[in-house]
Amino acid sequence: MDSFAPRDGDQDNPEKVPDFVETMIYNSTEGVMMTGRYASKEEAKKKGNVINNVGWWFKPWFYQHAQTALKKGEFVEYIPTREYYHRHTRCLYWEGKLILPFADQWWFRFLLGWMMPPKVSLLKATQGEAIRNYYHEMHVIQDMLVPLYKVGDALEWVHKEMEVYPLWLCPHRLFKLPVKTMVYPEPGFEHQHRQGDTSYAQMYTDVGVYYSPGPVLRGEVFDGADAVRRMEDWLVENRGFQPQYAVSELNEKKFWRMFDADLYEHCRKKYEAVGTFMSVYYKSKKGRKTEKEVQEAEQAHLETAYAEAN
Repeated sequence: MDSFAPRDGDQDNPEKVPDFVETMIYNSTEGVMMTGRYASKEEAKKKGNVINNVGWWFKPWFYQHAQTALKKGEFVEYIPTREYYHRHTRCLYWEGKLILPFADQWWFRFLLGWMMPPKVSLLKATQGEAIRNYYHEMHVIQDMLVPLYKVGDALEWVHKEMEVYPLWLCPHRLFKLPVKTMVYPEPGFEHQHRQGDTSYAQMYTDVGVYYSPGPVLRGEVFDGADAVRRMEDWLVENRGFQPQYAVSELNEKKFWRMFDADLYEHCRKKYEAVGTFMSVYYKSKKGRKTEKEVQEAEQAHLETAYAEAN
């Protein structure tokens, strides 16, 4: 991933940095890195160029198509922009393999591939409590936003503690802003002159962890909740962040060690959201949030706010 991050800080030079960078790691020793640049239709249609309409229902799933590079080596193809944006939609990255194990077979793709992907909201609505708990304990859907120089450590941690494959990697820049938001770069990063960093932004990488862990697939004991909790602790210790679409296992005090709450709480109080809208912590914590639980937490915030005002 860092091979596409200039060492001279010239991050905005299109000659040095591609428009898209993505990596999929299939096991502890194999992975495929892809780069992409916008191209015109005229260029794509030149003689000898390969145009791949990956969005067609009968096409192989994108992560499996990319995996063929491990055998045939580096190759170049042109993908229509909209289809590239939705390259992981049909197979939900690789989660589709768990939902319908045979959905990647050629006969299913040809006959019924147009039905993919299943509507996630419908799947959740029809889940029973037992299935929901099973997914929570035996399945991982998490992202780890880590500094670029920590990616190797993050991959080793995931392999040792979860053994989830494939993994998805995507670069992400955190900008140094006039005010400190919930997610922010490391203090003093601009003085370290690390690869990928500039004076105004630090290069991070999103490590996507989506699948059933190796121990679960082998029928071994695995505590998913504890694994996620340890992952979050690792992120706190290594200046990483957990995107808030995912379930958090941290208590509220530890949660706000990962994120900076000052501006967030200031805005909630200024616009009178406290007591009206649920805090982001309660939106992402594990389990159903009872009305009483949320009201008690919000009341505590209100009492703190009044105490500060007095």
